[in-house]
Amino acid sequence: MEKDVMLHFPYHSFLPLIDLLREAAFDPEVTTIKITCYRLASQSKIVNALINAVRNGKEVIVMIELRARFEEEANIEWKNRLEEEGARVLVEIPHMKVHSKLCLIRKRTKNNTILQYGFVSTGNLNEKTALAYGDHCLLTSDRNIMADVNRIFTYLESPKTRESYLRSCKT
Repeated sequence: MEKDVMLHFPYHSFLPLIDLLREAAFDPEVTTIKITCYRLASQSKIVNALINAVRNGKEVIVMIELRARFEEEANIEWKNRLEEEGARVLVEIPHMKVHSKLCLIRKRTKNNTILQYGFVSTGNLNEKTALAYGDHCLLTSDRNIMADVNRIFTYLESPKTRESYLRSCKT
């Protein structure tokens, strides 16, 4: 990305998020997609893109909050579907609800460097609610922001990291 893009839903279209994930799913240089999900649409194009990414050999890690109010059953179904397809699905962190909407896409360029881009968002990754709820989404490749997103995923993916962090907070 040459510059950051800020989207405001429902004023802007939700399609750039779907397009970002679709393109990453088919880009041969993309190696990894990591994403947090709170509420997903019943016919989620986001999940379809993630499934296509898995089928195209990408590492896909999805944090799904199973305690998303009114969406628990749907999120369990999406969890099962993603796992069946081969995605690594993270769920439930004790004493914590993951409400963030983050995405990290890692791409290896032709000169063998790693490029990271993605988004930080207040909104659900739900095509239908994006038409009604006021939310914001920053599409970025800013190194500092992506470093923070990486740290969050390191925390989410590693129980040992979480335990160490929680112990340090108590002292």
